[in-house]
Amino acid sequence: MVATPDAEALEAPLFHGLFELRTGAAGEALIASNAAAPRTIPDPATGRPLKVASLELSEHGVCPACTRHGAGGYVSFVSDLRLAFACPGCRTLVWLAGA
Repeated sequence: MVATPDAEALEAPLFHGLFELRTGAAGEALIASNAAAPRTIPDPATGRPLKVASLELSEHGVCPACTRHGAGGYVSFVSDLRLAFACPGCRTLVWLAGA
């Protein structure tokens, strides 16, 4: 039996629409700001809306999931100490525990 992603995962935009995936001059995957980014995204555990406080692009990030070094995007939230990291390499929004 082959595992397939659920329908909701297939319909969700990459990084919940917070960032866009672009291709750099050397063909590498990059993250770019999305002018139409939503103000809230669902909590991965509960589904409740989390209000986005800030989005930051970084040239010097390390993805916690795939350990890729390079550019990525950070997301912080209002009234929530967690962060999320958008990795262009594994195309995942990785949730990080708060302080």
